[in-house]
Amino acid sequence: MKLWAARGSILFVLFGASPAAAQMAVTTLGASDAAACYEQARSDFGRDTAPCDRALASVSLSQGDRKRTLVNRGIIENRNRDLAAAIEDFDAALRIDSGLGEAVVNRGNSHFLAGRLDQALADYKAALELGVSKPWAAWYNIGLVYEAKNERSKARDAYERALKLNPDFELAKARLRKIDLQSDR
Repeated sequence: MKLWAARGSILFVLFGASPAAAQMAVTTLGASDAAACYEQARSDFGRDTAPCDRALASVSLSQGDRKRTLVNRGIIENRNRDLAAAIEDFDAALRIDSGLGEAVVNRGNSHFLAGRLDQALADYKAALELGVSKPWAAWYNIGLVYEAKNERSKARDAYERALKLNPDFELAKARLRKIDLQSDR
């Protein structure tokens, strides 16, 4: 059974008053360590990769759970600012399933955190082409990149696209308000 219920976007704070980038944890089936890894990734404050490490060391972990556990561990590594390890995990997940949009959007977050805005933007757009499960999160992240590049018009367009897909997405609403306040100055 293929379960991609990325139950809620996982958010993490980039630092201080920086905007939050939307992450996407993926649900695992079976192995309790893989499930514990998912819970760490899903939590806004989860930082422990040990359950992920144990799950990935298991020979009985299915390929499906292996790719999802790699994505979830990468999310935690992003949160821990171990960006190189996160990118390695997202790439490993993509070697198992090259169409895994959640791995691509989260790899984009690694690039965003590292200040590689063009690579982040490319990953976010690629995730949309792959049919990522929560496209509004990818559009939100695209908006963050454009904001970081001081391209407010493009950022506004991206946030509006996010809200068109998910009218209740509060993060995008907040970023639009911020842009509006800056425009009024």
